[in-house]
Amino acid sequence: MQLLVCIWPKAKCRIKGRPTMPPILYINERFFCDATIILDSGDACWISVGSRGVIIRSHKNSFFGGLLGSVLGPKLYREKDPYRTFLIANALREKLPPVHQIQCKNLILRAFCTAGWHCSSPASVTTALIETVALEQ
Repeated sequence: MQLLVCIWPKAKCRIKGRPTMPPILYINERFFCDATIILDSGDACWISVGSRGVIIRSHKNSFFGGLLGSVLGPKLYREKDPYRTFLIANALREKLPPVHQIQCKNLILRAFCTAGWHCSSPASVTTALIETVALEQ
């Protein structure tokens, strides 16, 4: 049995014997379909999935960054075509191992959250998604 230790002020979670993993700040599937993951660099990655595609933005992990980051933060990735979003989510699901901390019912949100979970900075999120899009085509 492994022990999960969370230190709230630093927002770092560790499983004993494993490297640092980014914590999930929240997953919202009730009103909207979005999630926020804190990356190893300290930045937050906001992922929103809807009927018009997916958008991923980056913002600082602070109170005002959380309020304005989802609207004014730099766009890391955007896909407007729902069919391509589905294909990319399937490619991400096949490429990356599942993360048991991500308990999304929406499969597309789960795939993009898993991609963000495995990245350490906003630039690596963009790179990983662009590589997956290139492989999917």
